[in-house]
Amino acid sequence: MDTPTAAAIAEAFALGEPLGDLVLVRRGDTDTWRLETVTGSYFVKGYWSSTAQFTPGGLTDQLEVAMAFESRALAAGIDQAEPIAPVDPVLGWITRINERLFRVYHWIESRPLAPDDDINEWLGRTMAQVHQLQPLGTSGLPDWWRTALRPRADWEKWFTEAQERGKEWADLGWDRLPLILDLTDRIRNVCELAPDCVVTHGDFKTHNLLIAPDGPILVDWDSVRVDSAALEAARVAYIFAAGKQEPITSILAAYTAAGGDVSWPGQDLFLSESRHDLHILFEHVVVCLGDIPAARWMTDPEQAVTKLLTEFPGKLAGLRSLVG
Repeated sequence: MDTPTAAAIAEAFALGEPLGDLVLVRRGDTDTWRLETVTGSYFVKGYWSSTAQFTPGGLTDQLEVAMAFESRALAAGIDQAEPIAPVDPVLGWITRINERLFRVYHWIESRPLAPDDDINEWLGRTMAQVHQLQPLGTSGLPDWWRTALRPRADWEKWFTEAQERGKEWADLGWDRLPLILDLTDRIRNVCELAPDCVVTHGDFKTHNLLIAPDGPILVDWDSVRVDSAALEAARVAYIFAAGKQEPITSILAAYTAAGGDVSWPGQDLFLSESRHDLHILFEHVVVCLGDIPAARWMTDPEQAVTKLLTEFPGKLAGLRSLVG
């Protein structure tokens, strides 16, 4: 699937005559470009079939769910980019060019989030607004939470094989096995009991928050999924605060002031961050043992496993200490 020309994109979205070629912004799970035409400046996104999916079915099913939720957010006034409808949509704001799916937004002049930007109140308030768009009123977390919940026998098999192959992290793996199994049990319990499932943006990350002249903008709504509101809020606060107590407290205070609730998880408030670490560990271990190929984003799987296992006890203790 070749990249279409600027003219093909402009025609598909009725953007007027291009003033130059597409300018690559980022290559990855989705490729993005900037396009200048006689009518303005635009952000172009091209999807691959492997783009992350959190709903049953294929990529178009995921995008259909995501765009429906994005539309709710637009109607509610969430700070985000403005999408452009194509001339001949496959669905919603998506069209197909040369067998590949594309969409376009109005370009926003902005800069990346900087360490000294104070976005705590905005972030907490915006998360609460997003979580109030589509509450589900059901208990229990979706299947993607369970992907790294492996039985003791699997971990023992992997660490035994690692020892037989002389992996430098094998002994560390055996040392960490009790912590891994305890964390697995905690996650499994929360997966059954979580009372606050909502549809959410699903990818609150620093690279998806842009600083525009009028304030922060939340972008990239393609990873919409179901999650626990409280557990996502805590993990997002942890990510944006780089694990520091004061900004975490500030973000979560703004979240609760805007109607969010983080009371029910107790000591497991930051369990989503622990689940993420366990999932990354699981993926890297099976890659190191040759069970699955390395993902495009993985750089040094062996080093990653060693680092994760080394930091595991301190990270778990640190997350629990943040609850207070």
